[in-house]
Amino acid sequence: MGIVDKVKKIIDWKPPSSKESGIINADTLYSNETINYVEMYYNDNKRVVNANEDGTIDPNIDLRYNRPGKNTKAVTLNIDEAYYLNGSRVEDPKYNDRNAPLQIHCFGDSWTYGWDVEQEEAFPHLLGDENTSVWNYGAGKTGLDYCVKKITEVYQEFNHKENENFIYVITIPHSFRRMHFEDNGVARRCWDKPRAAEENEYNHYLYFYHHYEILNRLIGRDKIIWGTWDREIPQDKIDIFFDIHDTAGPDHPGKESHKLYSEKIKNILRGNGWYGEEQV
Repeated sequence: MGIVDKVKKIIDWKPPSSKESGIINADTLYSNETINYVEMYYNDNKRVVNANEDGTIDPNIDLRYNRPGKNTKAVTLNIDEAYYLNGSRVEDPKYNDRNAPLQIHCFGDSWTYGWDVEQEEAFPHLLGDENTSVWNYGAGKTGLDYCVKKITEVYQEFNHKENENFIYVITIPHSFRRMHFEDNGVARRCWDKPRAAEENEYNHYLYFYHHYEILNRLIGRDKIIWGTWDREIPQDKIDIFFDIHDTAGPDHPGKESHKLYSEKIKNILRGNGWYGEEQV
């Protein structure tokens, strides 16, 4: 092969596509529908499902098999309602001053939300006082990846690059949970346990540790209080544990558990000089 042919071969070379690499059979990895569905879910909390002709959806349908049929039509649904039992609790009804000296933002799943207890009984509210505002981003059946997504939104909205009067309280859900799309394009808050069981323990821990370190390195370990109710999370990675002292509903902590968890958080805040002695 002459020098001209060698140069031409180099110039003509292109990285192999996903199809050429044996990853997929389609010509491209991401179809327009794929891009639209994922970005709509991620940015707007919406998903597309196949409903009956009248727009109704069978409440017992298995979303894994929710495929188009002769008598179905695609509808776009807002999935915010699935995250909450009694509506969003992001803004506290009392402690919501954006100019408060200390601002605490709480992230997690239904335990942070306060499933089956009143908003005023959930630990995020119990952290508030005349000098402290609180926000509750708890969302049912979500994982650490959803927490990271919400944190990036909060970090931008509140300009936490410049305004440093904040603390993030992150109560880690089950580390095997993660956002997921079924093969039919239906978005899920969290994949099913049988699907999670297909992953080995190395990948589960990598998933947890990756998100954990992203936040520590970008936000700052000193700006985060790490908690969990999952005893499989290594203890040296967390600051506090959310113990069950009473229950609300079949499988959530009751108001006494929330109160004691909030006291653990307050003790850390006092120890770091964020809370004064008068704040109890």
